[in-house]
Amino acid sequence: MVHHSPIDIRGLAQPGATITRDIPFWFDEHTTADAEGRWSFTVRLSPGDNDFTFRVGDDRNTAVRIIVRYEPRP
Repeated sequence: MVHHSPIDIRGLAQPGATITRDIPFWFDEHTTADAEGRWSFTVRLSPGDNDFTFRVGDDRNTAVRIIVRYEPRP
């Protein structure tokens, strides 16, 4: 049985900025920073390392990569 756990990944950007979540070999996801610059994505974690990359719009120079390790409890 594969366990999945959803979490929210949050960040700050310029208000109104488009934030892109890179999804290799699939369609990227997008959200817009609110009036205070806050943005978030809900992602599902698989057991082990989960690799995420976020950027502002299409500017690859703003890319930030994070790795979240998920170890489900038996």
